[in-house]
Amino acid sequence: MLARRAALAVAGAFVLAFCISCRDTTAPVRRFAVLDDVGQSDWASVSAGGDHTCAIKTDGTAYCWGSNQYGQLGLARTDTACGLKGNKYACSLTPQLVPGGLKFSSISAGQRHTCAITTDRRAFCWGGNDAGQVSDIGNGGPTMMQVPGTLPWVQVSAGYTHSCAVRSDGVLFCWGSNDRGQLGNGGVGSGNGLVRASLSGAVASVATGQSRTCARTTSGSVFCWGAIWQYRQNGLEFTRAQVTPQAVPGAPSLASVTVGSFTTCGTDRTGLAYCWEANPRGGMGTGTLDGSTTPEPIAGALQFVQMTAGILQTCGLSTSGTAYCWGDNSFGQLGVPGSALAERCVDGTLPCATRPVAVVGRQQFEEISTGFGSHTCGVTLKGNLYCWGLGGSGQRGDGSMSNASATPIRVTEPPRA
Repeated sequence: MLARRAALAVAGAFVLAFCISCRDTTAPVRRFAVLDDVGQSDWASVSAGGDHTCAIKTDGTAYCWGSNQYGQLGLARTDTACGLKGNKYACSLTPQLVPGGLKFSSISAGQRHTCAITTDRRAFCWGGNDAGQVSDIGNGGPTMMQVPGTLPWVQVSAGYTHSCAVRSDGVLFCWGSNDRGQLGNGGVGSGNGLVRASLSGAVASVATGQSRTCARTTSGSVFCWGAIWQYRQNGLEFTRAQVTPQAVPGAPSLASVTVGSFTTCGTDRTGLAYCWEANPRGGMGTGTLDGSTTPEPIAGALQFVQMTAGILQTCGLSTSGTAYCWGDNSFGQLGVPGSALAERCVDGTLPCATRPVAVVGRQQFEEISTGFGSHTCGVTLKGNLYCWGLGGSGQRGDGSMSNASATPIRVTEPPRA
């Protein structure tokens, strides 16, 4: 991680020195002041969920904040700070230590639940469990439920109402909602416990979305299953469930894949980005609102080291450490004021960007995450953590419930564990 921060710092200096006259073909926005990234913290990674967020420190401790209505923060549901009068629900406006004394290497915030991998490669989930996305239906809440298995787990992904995890031998298991075949075992209907996805090749990584799942094999092939969209110009139409993994038609060999509610994206081994599926508010980043059954290159020819797809927005981290976002910007989740964007989606009423726009502040980020809600978070090279977009449940972690912010706001530093 420290090596990556050093590499990004060098890359950023190179771009500044040698690319001052480079033409940027992404969406034009006004220039803004540099974000005041004072001091250095020890955040290592972050994951934005529906209306909660979780992050890990360099010492492996995990923190969560935002809505705790279903126990997704790993805490007892006793705080009633959030919600309208007469409809209060549990939440935290600042980061709270995930109890239990475990150390984590990665964490994934879903819509209403959270999953994580410990440093000794055990997998745990907690939070909402209405479809069995945490464990057997009937359990859930703030209590951590260990994902069963005798072999180590290397990655876990918390989706909308299902979860998937990759075992050390490359075998993929999923559990939870299966109404559209998102578990990939050849059928529909939720069940208790893990089911093995019907993939023959060894899986390198998995990404879960709202009603579908995609996996990348060790050879770079990408398979997707679950909800399948039919595309038409300036629109979309749900058609059928794909109950077994299917190779993405026309996809190049990919080094990463991310799945949102409508859009799926990935990067090839050179860092070039591609998106496909539905495109209702420009989340594909191709410059139009047209969807595609095959991967299309995003506008601007940017090179990315990471991509993350959310409900109606997508973000990526460039090789220079610059964060870009595109798609819906109703709550500032692109990190750019709506007034700075020329485009409007949904009958010309809502601010959006069909091409990548740079997050304001001109900061270099190490990681960025957007999820099933309308907020986005990123860890800077200094290990500081910022969030922007929707904040009504405290999911930005800045101590407030302000509805929206297009400017990255620093997450409140928690007390030392």
